[in-house]
Parts: sequence; structure tokens; C-alpha cells
Amino acid sequence: MSINQFLRFGIGYLLIATLIAFLVRDNAAEVVGEKISIFVNAIPMLLFVAFTLVSLGLVGSAIYQTKRPRDMIIHALLASIGTACFQAAFLVIKTSMPFILPFFADPGFVEIDRIIHLGTDPWAMTHNWSQYVPLEWLAGIYLHGWLTIAIILPIALATLDSDETRVRRILILYVSAWIIIGNLLALAGLSVGPIYFDRLYGGEYFADLPGSFLPIEANMEIIRKAQESLWILYEHFDQSQGTGISAFPSVHVSVATLVGLYLYERSAYLLPLAVIWVAAILYMSVYTGYHYAIDGYVSIAVIVGLWLYLRRRGEKDAQYD
Repeated sequence: MSINQFLRFGIGYLLIATLIAFLVRDNAAEVVGEKISIFVNAIPMLLFVAFTLVSLGLVGSAIYQTKRPRDMIIHALLASIGTACFQAAFLVIKTSMPFILPFFADPGFVEIDRIIHLGTDPWAMTHNWSQYVPLEWLAGIYLHGWLTIAIILPIALATLDSDETRVRRILILYVSAWIIIGNLLALAGLSVGPIYFDRLYGGEYFADLPGSFLPIEANMEIIRKAQESLWILYEHFDQSQGTGISAFPSVHVSVATLVGLYLYERSAYLLPLAVIWVAAILYMSVYTGYHYAIDGYVSIAVIVGLWLYLRRRGEKDAQYD
């Protein structure tokens, strides 16, 4: 997938998301307009990011003669617009999924988690380990660092990477992380996650989870407030906002995995950093109660499996060129 194709794909994805919204929501025009406006308002920021990355890319190109400045600038603009369309489309579909199907898959994922972890709930394990990790720092990465990287990755590929084969491969992974994992598989296993389990299904299976967050520092406080806001939206089933709740699989982990693979592709010496990065996002996704551990495991397996397939196919294509 080239940058040009990514732009066309983003526009097509937004059109499909709009159609889905009109089929399942009472005021589709309002919700689509709202999500588009979020990223229209973000375009100046995306263009600033593009300008910064183009500047860095021009310096690198001047030294290594890797990419023509004109192509770099055009690709940066296309990637910025494509990213805005793509993310708006994802939000429309994600917040519309509970209008398509009810949540149903959580009990199965709870049981799978307990079997895989020999009778122990993974969230309890992460909370037991919290005294040994820089929790508030990890919460900041999970909250801010991940989102920044996830949004600007296509622009970075357009400006800082001259390997067209690698760019195509990572863009395919990027699209797959959001659509295959974040939309298709999420709908097939629609679930709310541990933090909302008791509220939806009743009982007190995860009753100890909220209390174990204490004491809460600034970044975790933001995460907890966001979780409560999402539940309020779900309870009122607000047609304007939608719920935004969807646990299985984990988009956080899928995007973190593709970023880790990209770091590894750029340099094998970055592999330890890539592993730490993925492990940190996986840990926080379970610690916060947003996800079951199986959510992250499936995301990693799908992205790594697709990466291996694309690499192998690329090698075969190269043999026949």
C-alpha cells in the first residue's frame, strides 16, 4: 500500500463508515459530522507534524540522497489527509458497534484468561506487580505516547522512510490493526472488558479491580475518569456519542506491535526497545481493566502473523523480479 493508496483507502473507509452509521443509528449525520469535525480541527496539528517531519526528512535526504523533496512534501500532505479520514472513520464504526450487536463475549474471555493463566485473573497479576514498575510513567505512555505515535505513523512513513517496500508493508499492518482487529474481530467478539463486566452482567467478579487502583496519580486519574465517562454514555445509550467501549481484541496492543515490528525492521538493535514497548502497552491494557489478557495476545498473534506473511510474500516477489 502506497501513500496515495492509503489516502484513497481512508476516504473509502470513511464512506463505508458513514453508510454503516446511517444503517444503525438514529442521527447518523450528526455523529459522522461530529467525528469528522474532530479531525478537521486536528488538521492544523497534523500539518504541523508533517512540516516538522518533512524538515527532518529533508535534512536526511540531503545527507543520504534518499527521497526527492517534492515527493516528500506531497506524500506528507496526502498522509495527513488520509490519517484524518481514516481515524474519523474508525471512530464512527467503533462507537456504532453496540448498535449493531449487544455485548456478549465477556464470560468466555474471562474463562479463557483464567485457563491460560492457571486459574489466576491477569488483572490481579498486573496489580500485584505494580510496585515493581513505574506505573504513572507507563500510564502516561499508554495515555499520551501511544496515541501520538498511532496517529502520526503514516506521516512519519511518508517523510522519513525511503524504503517503499517497507512503507507498503507497515501501512498494510496499520490499516489491519484498526480495521481487522479494531472493527471486524471486535464485532465478532464484542465485549466490554473487566472494568465494566460486573456492571453489565451483574455480580462481583471484578469487584476488587476499581479499588486496587488506589492511590491514583494524575495519568491514572485521567484514565479512570475516561472509563467512567464511557460507561455513562453506554447507560444512556447516547445516539450522538455512542459508547466507544470494545475490549476484544486490543487496538492499543495491535498498534504497539506493528510499531515494534517497524522499529525492528529499521534496526535489529532496536529489538529490545520494541519488546519493552509492546510489553508496556500490553501490561497497561490489562492493568487498567480495559482489556482481558487474551485481547492483547490475539492482537499480537494477528499482527505478527500478517507481518510474517507479508515479508515472505515480499521475498517471493523479489525472487521473480
